[in-house]
Amino acid sequence: MSVPVILLLVLLALLLLIAALLFLPVWVSVELRHSQLTVRLRVLFLTFTLLPAREKKKKKEEKKPQQEKPKEEGAAKRSPSPRFEWTASRVARLAADAAGILKMALAALRVRQIRILLPLQGEDAADTALFYGRFSGWFYGLIATLQNFLDLEFERIELIPDFAGENKYRTSFYCKIGATPFIMLVVIIKGFRLLQQDGLLPVGAPQHKKTGCRAPAEDGR
Repeated sequence: MSVPVILLLVLLALLLLIAALLFLPVWVSVELRHSQLTVRLRVLFLTFTLLPAREKKKKKEEKKPQQEKPKEEGAAKRSPSPRFEWTASRVARLAADAAGILKMALAALRVRQIRILLPLQGEDAADTALFYGRFSGWFYGLIATLQNFLDLEFERIELIPDFAGENKYRTSFYCKIGATPFIMLVVIIKGFRLLQQDGLLPVGAPQHKKTGCRAPAEDGR
């Protein structure tokens, strides 16, 4: 094969890889077993463990604390940055824009394979029964509300009234959260533009158009 053909194949492979990274979903798995939290990130066929983090080996040589440099006398003071004035109209517009950004971000997420096992226990058997009934009503109501904003898919939900305290160590939770990087990038760009319009982020200085006027000629004295 000639060199141009090899370069063309390498370029095509890179383009396919970039397209796969942008348009194939990235998954984050969250697992909680009693008090042990495990978070893993899956990108294409690679999996990375985010939590618990691996302990780094301590270096034998301790780093010396850096000495603070003396402040130069007569240094020019920085000009104060322009303050953002909080008015009722700006606060209302900012709240509406923040709600819109949050709604777009939540709509781009997919939560799959949700498994919940939660033992419930009160002070005694009667209190456990009352607590189980109240918590169940509140819990399923919360799930119904969340399903209006998130794409949720449940595999199993078990709320156990633990009268004897035998199931307190069985608490577990698992889910997979997926999102397409390209869609999240679009959401970030839209959010950035909205915050620029609200005045919370700097906007590039407008470029002045050059006029055809010449500078006045000096007197020939």
